[in-house]
Amino acid sequence: MKRLFSILLSLLFVSTAAFAQLKANDYEWMNLLRNEHPRLFFNAEDISQLESNAMLFENQTFTGMQRRIARMEKRGIEIKNELKAGNSNMQYSFRASEAAILWVITKEKKYLDLTKLLLEKSIGYYEVRLNNNIAVSGQNFPIISLLCAYDWIYNDLTAEECASLGTRLYKATNDLAWHGKGVREKRQRENISDHKSSFSGSAALPWYVGLTFYGDGIDDEACKQMLRNGYDQHQKMTVHRAKMVGRSGGINSGTIAMGFDNYPMAEFNFIYTFRSATGIDLAPQMKYMMGYLHYFDWMRLPENREFGLGDSNHSNNKLPRRSVVYIREIANLMVASQPDKFNWFSSLLARYNEPNSRASSMPFMPLLHRYHFENDEAEVIADAPNRQSKRFANLGHIVMRSGLGDKDTYAVFLTERRDRSRQHYDLNHFVIYKNGYRALDSGTRPQLGQHTSHYYGRTVAHNCVTIYMPGEKLPKYWGKVSKNEESAPVPNDGGQRVNKGGKLLAYRESADYVYIASDATKCYHSDKADQVVREFVWIKPDIFVVYDRVVSDKPEYAKSWLYHTASEPVMTGKSEFMEVSQGGKSICRTILPKKAVVELIGGEGKQFWSDGKNWAIPEYKQGDPMYKRSRNTPSNSHPLVGQWRVEVSPKKAATNDHFLHIIQVGDESLRALPQTNCSDGRDAVKLQFEYAGKHYSLEFDKTQKSGCKIEVTK
Repeated sequence: MKRLFSILLSLLFVSTAAFAQLKANDYEWMNLLRNEHPRLFFNAEDISQLESNAMLFENQTFTGMQRRIARMEKRGIEIKNELKAGNSNMQYSFRASEAAILWVITKEKKYLDLTKLLLEKSIGYYEVRLNNNIAVSGQNFPIISLLCAYDWIYNDLTAEECASLGTRLYKATNDLAWHGKGVREKRQRENISDHKSSFSGSAALPWYVGLTFYGDGIDDEACKQMLRNGYDQHQKMTVHRAKMVGRSGGINSGTIAMGFDNYPMAEFNFIYTFRSATGIDLAPQMKYMMGYLHYFDWMRLPENREFGLGDSNHSNNKLPRRSVVYIREIANLMVASQPDKFNWFSSLLARYNEPNSRASSMPFMPLLHRYHFENDEAEVIADAPNRQSKRFANLGHIVMRSGLGDKDTYAVFLTERRDRSRQHYDLNHFVIYKNGYRALDSGTRPQLGQHTSHYYGRTVAHNCVTIYMPGEKLPKYWGKVSKNEESAPVPNDGGQRVNKGGKLLAYRESADYVYIASDATKCYHSDKADQVVREFVWIKPDIFVVYDRVVSDKPEYAKSWLYHTASEPVMTGKSEFMEVSQGGKSICRTILPKKAVVELIGGEGKQFWSDGKNWAIPEYKQGDPMYKRSRNTPSNSHPLVGQWRVEVSPKKAATNDHFLHIIQVGDESLRALPQTNCSDGRDAVKLQFEYAGKHYSLEFDKTQKSGCKIEVTK
């Protein structure tokens, strides 16, 4: 394997003990702050590294900046629609940082002059917005970029320019940074996400404002307070995110497209700026970020897709394009303290590489890299190579995979979770992927529409069990009515009312199978559900056995077992169906109840059927104000939002019901399921079948919450 490992500058490290001492002594790190500029993201000693990167390893980043600046100059710089939402004026804050770093690297005076002009224009734009009590930007990245531009050309400004530009920029960004009860009211469209969320709004700004202006004489005491506040808030963020990741890994959200889109930038920006300003590298103390990569590695499906859990937009289920950027950043920050991970980092970058994947929320960031990974010939290295499943405890995800190839089998099971961020009412839900999505997560998240609140986030949209209690009023998931809809009560889908909790009863893996037992009883209304336990067995590589024990408070509370598909299922017997789509196929057989009613629900006008109504995805025509915002929203007929579901129900009403299903997945050549033999006794259900040259015997205990005995013989 061809590799290029380059260390451009030696790192300045503080040991774990020394860093602990810094924290124990409160703000002692402030004694190490550089007195001179630049100090945001890089300092004077780092400039030779920037120059080398620009000419060699990150020339693509460097020339991309030059092209963007040239295009902007050709179009002309024009601030317009200052008070309008979603205008393009914030681009000039990003271009200001690019022009400034081009000046630092090339010393071409045109870039210095352009930076000054962009600072002037952008500050004026900020002032107009603030004077009208409107937030400047939905995220803090362009604001931080503008502060960088000022910091990086500070030494080349005259005293008059520092006084005029500096004072105005300080006043505007100080106003943005300080907010909250007793300080000022929240502005229109302001992002005040705190340390428990994305931390990409005004709450993170005090650190960057204080670092930019501290010691310059504008208001050093206020800057000192901002530095301390900013440091404290970032420490809270790292503590919270480390807790979310836990020992097993994960992210700060139940939706990977959100947790891995902008969230990690808060860590990157803080690590880089703390290092450039103090010489202290915090990355070794933030090892939890490695958990982001472990989670990401397991959640990836062929063609850089993901399972589509939580608030994912099911247009293509693609991982965020910026994922490669984040992998590269984490690898760059962590490899010095974990050099044994170098080959794994290279493997990740090779597998997740996407066109134009260097685009970042901070476009100059690749120029700061001290390590470079040549990944075009990297060998494939699996995380935890001796296992084919992994549990991410805080998120409640257990992921299974037969390998890392395009033809392998992948599945995820949702069990006990400790956080509800962007999570649906979907405990005990599963998704299976083999040559496409066999059992999928249905629905999507339009900009507006009751589809989100009345279907997409509800249990009926998932591969779960429902218990219908007449008159039940379920809590509303987030979402707003579109202009073409009439507001309606939340439908009674018979589903769950709590999207946090549950209980993982058992989880084990052997060479032949993975076994999971999960109790979701407390997620349902206590007046209708006495027990909802699912046992999920993956028989490697392509068989799944799903056993559900469901006890309702009353026999008339109808129970249904759900399985969502991208295409119309075809019944191949009284209790067996198959579905074919995306080049793959699944076959599912209902073994219990013995007398089951199998209903196919879906097709045009019924894809999202719940409580007697189809909760369609709003579709807008060109010319409608919502058209542009909805262009990335899939249509009602899009396969990955789910077009059909199978509902299996007992023919005779009872309080105690058992569902037993066997599923096999494969390509379109898959012909039939194995022959099965099932004995349903008073204390146990026993299932036997032959598969891949082995005999499988699964005995589910009906008297306990879990306890499946699995025997595999040749």
